[in-house]
Amino acid sequence: MVWPFSSQPKLTAPAATDVSEPQDVNASPAEYLRSHSFDKGSTEAAQEAPTAAGLLRNTALDPAKLHPFADIKDDLEYLDIEEDRPNTIEGARTALPSRGWSDDLCYGTGTTYLGGLVVGGLLGLREGMTRPLGIDSPTFRLRMNAVLNQVSRRGTFIGNSAGVIALTYNIFDASIDAARGKHDIYGSVASGALSGALFRCTSGPRAMLVSSTLMMGAAATWTLGKQAFL
Repeated sequence: MVWPFSSQPKLTAPAATDVSEPQDVNASPAEYLRSHSFDKGSTEAAQEAPTAAGLLRNTALDPAKLHPFADIKDDLEYLDIEEDRPNTIEGARTALPSRGWSDDLCYGTGTTYLGGLVVGGLLGLREGMTRPLGIDSPTFRLRMNAVLNQVSRRGTFIGNSAGVIALTYNIFDASIDAARGKHDIYGSVASGALSGALFRCTSGPRAMLVSSTLMMGAAATWTLGKQAFL
């Protein structure tokens, strides 16, 4: 087809097929494919399928973007990961690793509860072994029953009480440290006073004062001992 007003000469399109060769219109597609061959042009460059080795050798890939610790050197002594960062409050770091108030709350409450169970169990054992049973020669089973009763009674009471006091103490201590921006003996003593008073708040002012005084002494002793030995 030639456009009007076109200056280009008319081009003759080459014949698609050779009309001199007779073609069988009834030939099946399978016979047609078997009788013909298709050659790929030599000017087209062969394309290879991408492999994993080829992708890794690509200089455009940045390993630091694939993983944040990809370019860490071998001489690094420790990893300061955000989740494992120690407590940054002034005066709060000791030999015991702590990441903040959550560690102090969980570990402090748990260890205090277990310590209360042990102390209460020992007291119950002593009471069960020395408690009179009302008969001259009690049997082993009667004595063992008395020991188990006293151990379970004293152990659970002291353990639960110590755990509740430690829980409230750590909450008050973390709140005071966060408000003041540092951890020292004054904050610990104030936390002990508040936790002791709250623990005995249903028993009257006298019991609250006694409990608060005991907790202040315990908090001061714990803080001074931690600073001296830890």
